[in-house]
Amino acid sequence: MTLTPDADESLRRFVRSLPETFEQGGRVIYRQRNEIRVFDLPDGRQINVKRYRVPPLPLRFVYTLFRAPKARRAYDYALRLRQAGIETPTPLACLIERQGGLLRRSYFVSEQVPHDRNFYEFGRGGIDGREDILRAFARFTARVHEAGFLHADYSPGNILFRKGAQGIDFCLVDINRMHFGPVSVRSGCENFARLWGGDGMFFLLAKVYAEARGADEVQCTAWMLSARRAFWRRFARKRPLPIALDDVAAEGHRKKLSVILSTYNQPEWLEKVLWGYEAQTDRRFEVVIADDGSDDRTRSLIERMQGEVTFPIRHVWHPDNGFRKCEILNRAIAEATTGYLLFSDGDCIPRCDFVAVHLARRAPGRFLSGGYHKLPMATSKAITRDDILSGRCFRSPWLKSHGMPRSFKNNKLTAFGLKESLLNAFTPTRPTWNGHNASGWLLDILAANGFDERMAYGGEDRELGERLENAGIRGRQIRYSAICLHLDHSRGYVTPDALRFNRALRRETRTRRLTRTPFGIVKEEQPKQQPEV
Repeated sequence: MTLTPDADESLRRFVRSLPETFEQGGRVIYRQRNEIRVFDLPDGRQINVKRYRVPPLPLRFVYTLFRAPKARRAYDYALRLRQAGIETPTPLACLIERQGGLLRRSYFVSEQVPHDRNFYEFGRGGIDGREDILRAFARFTARVHEAGFLHADYSPGNILFRKGAQGIDFCLVDINRMHFGPVSVRSGCENFARLWGGDGMFFLLAKVYAEARGADEVQCTAWMLSARRAFWRRFARKRPLPIALDDVAAEGHRKKLSVILSTYNQPEWLEKVLWGYEAQTDRRFEVVIADDGSDDRTRSLIERMQGEVTFPIRHVWHPDNGFRKCEILNRAIAEATTGYLLFSDGDCIPRCDFVAVHLARRAPGRFLSGGYHKLPMATSKAITRDDILSGRCFRSPWLKSHGMPRSFKNNKLTAFGLKESLLNAFTPTRPTWNGHNASGWLLDILAANGFDERMAYGGEDRELGERLENAGIRGRQIRYSAICLHLDHSRGYVTPDALRFNRALRRETRTRRLTRTPFGIVKEEQPKQQPEV
C-alpha cells in the first residue's frame, strides 16, 4: 500500500479495507473491464476508487516481476503531471493485492473532481457553438506535449472539462499509459486520432494546435487526419465504428466539399461563375476564391456576392507580383475546411449538377478529371444571371442562337445516361488533372504537397496530377458528366520560355516518378539542381 505523506489514519484504514469492502460500498460510475466507484468519507470528502481487473496469468507475471501494476503507474504519473501544472485527479493512494506471490487486483484512489463533461459529446452533434472548447483544448494539449507528456489513451472519456468564470479547465484521467520525453509535432498531431467528431472538428484542432506549437497548419492537418483515419480503420476490423468517420453531415457540419476557384482581374466573369454555384442542386459545399492579386473591383464583387448567395465564400488574396497562381492555390487549400477539394476557375460556369457529380463519383485512390465547354466571346458576354439560374445557357439551342458554332464537342451538353457513359469510356483524352475541372481528396493533395510554386502559366495543374498518379492515385474521366462553360478571355501569361520551363519540370516529375514537391504548401529542403530546359 502506498499513500501520500499527508494521509490520515481514517484514509489508511479505508484503503487497507478495499479488498473486502469495495463491492459493498460506494456508488458505481463506471463498470466494464475495470470498475470505478465514488465513496463518501466520514470527513465529508468524496474519493474515487478505480479497481483494475485481474490480469491474464502471463500479465500477472509481467506486472509482478518486470513492470509496475496499472494502479501504481496511475499514482506515480498523477504526481508527475500535477507537479508540472497539468490537471489530473489528486492521487491519494494505491493498493496492490497479491495471490500466491503474483499480482491479483490493484486499486487507485484519488480525489473526485468536479469536471462534469467529457469529449464524447463531440461525437453527438456538431461543433457549432462549442468552438471555444476545441480551441482551448488544442492549446491545452500543446502545453501538455511541450511539457514532455504524451497520453497514450487520449480518448474522449479520458478528457474531462468544465466551463467556469475563469475559462475552460481540462482534467486528464486514466493516465496509467503515458510516454515521457520530447513530443514531436507529428506525434502530437497523431495523439488526437482517437477522438470522436467529424472532419470539421479536426481542421479546427489542427489549426489551433499548429499555432500553439509554431508549426505548419497544413502539415498538422495532414498528420492529424491521416492518423485519425488509420486508427479508426484498424478499429473497424474488430468492431463496428461508433462514429460516422467521413460523413461531416453526421456531426451537424453540412459542408462536404470545398470549391477552390482561381481568379485574376475578371470580376464580370467571376460573378457569373458564382451565380452558377448558387444554382447547384447539392448545397453541401463552400467556395474558397484563390485570387492571384486582383484589384479592388474583385474584392468589391466578392463582398457583394457574400450577401447575395446562400453558400459561404472566403477570399484568399495576395498582392499582384506576376503569375503566382500555384502559390495562391496552395494558400486556398490551407483555408479549405472539408476533406474533399474541387478545383475550377473563375471563368468556368458550373452546370447545376456540377458539385453533385463530383461528390457522387469520388472514390478512395482516385481523382476526378473533367473538361470544359469553351464559348466564344460574344456568347460569353450574352449570358445573364437569369440564364444561369434557369439553366438556359447550358442548352444547345440557346447557345447556338447566341453565337456558339456547331461542333462534336457540343455533345457534352446533351450527354446523359448511356451516351454519357460511352463518351466518358471511349474519349481519346486521358483523365489528367485539369485545373478548371478536377477534384480529389485533401489528404492525397497534402501528401503531394499541393502545387509546385515554381510552375509558370501552362500545364501547372497537370504536374500535380502526374505526381498523384506516381503515388498510385488514378484519374477517373468525367468530362461528359461534370459540365462547365468556359468564358472567353485572353492569355497574357503564355510565353515560349515559360512553356519550356514547365515542360522540363513535368518531364522531371515523370522520369523520376516524383510523388511530392519540396516547392509546395510546406517549404522543404530544396534540391540544388534545377531541371534542364
